[in-house]
Amino acid sequence: MSLSFLTTTLALAPTALRPAPLTRAAAPTMSEPIARREIFSKVLGSAALLSAAAANAEVDYAGVGFLGGSSTIDVNNANIRVYIKLPGMYPNAAGKLVSNAPYKNAGEMYSKCKFTAAESAAVKKYETRFIFLEPKPEYIIDNINNGLYR
Repeated sequence: MSLSFLTTTLALAPTALRPAPLTRAAAPTMSEPIARREIFSKVLGSAALLSAAAANAEVDYAGVGFLGGSSTIDVNNANIRVYIKLPGMYPNAAGKLVSNAPYKNAGEMYSKCKFTAAESAAVKKYETRFIFLEPKPEYIIDNINNGLYR
């Protein structure tokens, strides 16, 4: 019997007589749903991570440069470390400034703080660099201690 004869005979045989085709062993039934669940959870996790970046919280405000990044200082929102750069201001005058904030103007600043003569002279020296913007709660909370230590 030749191989071609056997192949032809099997091809023409009724379905019940044909041998089952060779296939790989089937994977366990639980592996497929787990893989789908794993992929689905990773996609949802990525989507959640990306959507968290687009939250509608106000993190910055127009005067952020005045919190120590420029020569002008927003007295109502700047923390105490900003005044370290100004000789004579830190720690006494700076402590009084941040403890008694907010202020509407320089006159109110002097009346609220009750500076000594030396402190008042130091503040007068830098008074032209001070501005008085609307206080923001997210900056006021860190005025005295912003968690940065040397």
